[in-house]
Amino acid sequence: MKERIKWAFFLLLFTGYFTAAWAQADFKKPEYRAQSIYIYNFTKYIQWPEDYNTGDFVIGVVGETGLVQELQKLAQEKTVNGRPIVIKRYANLDQMDRRCSILYLAYDSSNLLSTLLQKTNGSSTLVITQKDGLGRVGSLINFVSVNGKPKFEINVGALEKGKLRCAQQLMTIAIVI
Repeated sequence: MKERIKWAFFLLLFTGYFTAAWAQADFKKPEYRAQSIYIYNFTKYIQWPEDYNTGDFVIGVVGETGLVQELQKLAQEKTVNGRPIVIKRYANLDQMDRRCSILYLAYDSSNLLSTLLQKTNGSSTLVITQKDGLGRVGSLINFVSVNGKPKFEINVGALEKGKLRCAQQLMTIAIVI
């Protein structure tokens, strides 16, 4: 009898854990959708150097995030200046394409930012993160929450270093660093 109770308790905990994880994934889906729309709209207000304006428009993602699915949906429907959008997942930074136009560093991989910035030094890759403080340490765009509302920071110095130009319209709605 004790074994049955232990087993039932284990199943209850196990099922509860996965139910909570599933609910959390569904809870974040609107956030991922909003971020994918933001990322697409950044392409309208950020200007890359001429040598980045040919071929596929590559958006890379490092780390685990539900954002990938939303970006893939977006890539099926949209283009960037007539160029197809290609979403690439990278298990690690060594796999990253040199000509990646946008690279999103998932929250769980935030500790890789300094290595990523060294790797992209001198390139025009728009590095996007989502963790408080990363905008100040070199992320070009960093998603943050201010009073419970989604916002984003733009690191102007990092943009200039990457030879990226940002339209004033985007700067007016961003938290400028």
